Amino acid sequence: MSKSLPLFAVLAALCACAHAPTMSTQTPDHRQHDTPEDAVRAYFRASDTGSSRTLRSAFHPSALMRYVEPDSGALRTVTQLEWWQRLDSSASPPQPATERHLKVLDREGPLALVEAVSRWPGHAFDDLMLVVETPEGWRIVGKAFERIEAGARLPETPSAEVDIRAVLAGKIEAHAAYSPALLHQTHTPDCPYYRVHVKGVPFALVTLSEAAAGYADHQERGETDRESPWRILAVEVRGNIAAAKLDVVFEGVRYIDHLLLVRERGTWRIAEAAWGAPR
Repeated sequence: MSKSLPLFAVLAALCACAHAPTMSTQTPDHRQHDTPEDAVRAYFRASDTGSSRTLRSAFHPSALMRYVEPDSGALRTVTQLEWWQRLDSSASPPQPATERHLKVLDREGPLALVEAVSRWPGHAFDDLMLVVETPEGWRIVGKAFERIEAGARLPETPSAEVDIRAVLAGKIEAHAAYSPALLHQTHTPDCPYYRVHVKGVPFALVTLSEAAAGYADHQERGETDRESPWRILAVEVRGNIAAAKLDVVFEGVRYIDHLLLVRERGTWRIAEAAWGAPR
């Protein structure tokens, strides 16, 4: 996200203009999940046992789960509450996965990108996840997945990385020009931005509309930010989902963005984001 705000307005501007709702900053009585891997393994246990309680320890309650329907290309979103109810109302016992693997694609300080692959006899799931350190410990705040039928492979789009880099360039330009229109163009409307250890706040959430309001204020004052240098550091594509890492230096401080993208009906957009200062 904009570090100055890497996805969204300058740090000060976003704090002042967007009025982002700050999540609890009090020290909890106990912490769960000391590493990003611990949080993902808790997710594995929740799936294998059908436990919504374990799932709640692995995921932040605001986290969204995204997937693209293979036939229609439509983007679908599942909330945590919907997922808990599916587990709790299931009439049949859960079928544990026959194979589980996780890989930390990137980790800097309190932010991590993780890939998790789970297999059953008839299908597999490939998950890309945003995992961050919160006051309660490491938790998953975003997940996009591809379902792969037995014997099938992930769909391939030759231009995927080029198309994704164009979207990321649009995100960067949205910040540079403080353009709400470009935010709308490059993101899903409900894309959340989680801030981690920014300006003394350990964990907070800003909606896309809040960020756009801050951008609009800057734009009306004729302000831009073309001085902050951005870099696209990595792009990982898994069929119709992808992950990316960006960084920017603002006022001498380096911030990173971890992003999840989805390809809905042929168009890539940013659907989930976490950002902050890695040090």
